[in-house]
Amino acid sequence: MKMLITLTILLGVTSAKVFQKCELARILKNGGLDGFQGFPLKDWMCTAFYESTYNSAAINLNWNNGKIMSVDCGLFQINSFWWCLDKDTPVTKLNCGMSCSALTDDDLTDDIICVKSVVTLHPGLKAWYNETCFVFLP
Repeated sequence: MKMLITLTILLGVTSAKVFQKCELARILKNGGLDGFQGFPLKDWMCTAFYESTYNSAAINLNWNNGKIMSVDCGLFQINSFWWCLDKDTPVTKLNCGMSCSALTDDDLTDDIICVKSVVTLHPGLKAWYNETCFVFLP
């Protein structure tokens, strides 16, 4: 029941969108991600694809002993323990200073701001471990 409530809260107030590749590339480039912290647009696109298949409303619940410990939200699957605030995560570092629901709509402005915080505070793209995208990255 708790999961249903969480999904209803997160998805009930959002306008979700699965982006087309070229459209998303244009948005991320205009948002300043191409070359941000030395990572080209292709790395951001690969991350978004493998994290959410370009779905702005993607949600992944992280469970431990039957309890939700954190939620991964949005296009880049930003984690609620470290980066955003939701109602189910018991403790949060709130490094992006925004609600998780802000990361699950079709306006990617908040997502881009938060992603920039992630790679600035957690150097590199190590917050997103994906061998497919980053097999050649240090």
